[in-house]
Amino acid sequence: MLSKLRASIKSFIGIVAYPFAALKINPNLFSFFAIPLCLISAYFISIQNFYLAFWFGLFAISIDLFDGAVARLQNASTLFGNYFETMVDKVVEIVLFIGCATIHPLAAVCALGFSMLVSYAKPRASLVIITDNRDWPGIGEHSERMGLLLLGFLLSIFGFSINGPPILEIILWLIAAITFVGSIQRIFYCRSLINEAEQNGTVLPYLKKK
Repeated sequence: MLSKLRASIKSFIGIVAYPFAALKINPNLFSFFAIPLCLISAYFISIQNFYLAFWFGLFAISIDLFDGAVARLQNASTLFGNYFETMVDKVVEIVLFIGCATIHPLAAVCALGFSMLVSYAKPRASLVIITDNRDWPGIGEHSERMGLLLLGFLLSIFGFSINGPPILEIILWLIAAITFVGSIQRIFYCRSLINEAEQNGTVLPYLKKK
């Protein structure tokens, strides 16, 4: 989903990234800026100042859209940089869920747990078969989770609720539900890839039957 969003707003991403690239900000340092921003957001979540939680969370999450463009504009794209920015994305997500756990612990823990599960389903396959960075089927991707979380902050600004429970708690349970379903979808998809690899003899060498 995020890759499709990036393609549709490529020009806008370039315009926003250009000043940071012109300032010669190291792309990895630019990615790292998301961490202090998400920590500030988590603090405001904990004191239920959802207005500031939303804006700092939005800035932290949005860096993922622009850090790659900053690197390309500086001709400084590296394989480690690509790895590092994804690790920062995970830190941002974890910190924001921890912030939510201070007010809705059970819902936040479930949302975080199943979010990590749906994320792990894809890289774990690389220990069995050769995989690439293709989009896997399954709902509850990183961009969808973060979009829902920001929506929860935004609606919480106005004290929105549905039949009692705070809207943020409902959003957290929704994230938990869709990531659980997404995990099941990815497990079945991975099974089909492994079966295909076994038939084609492309299972990783150390797992091949002697």
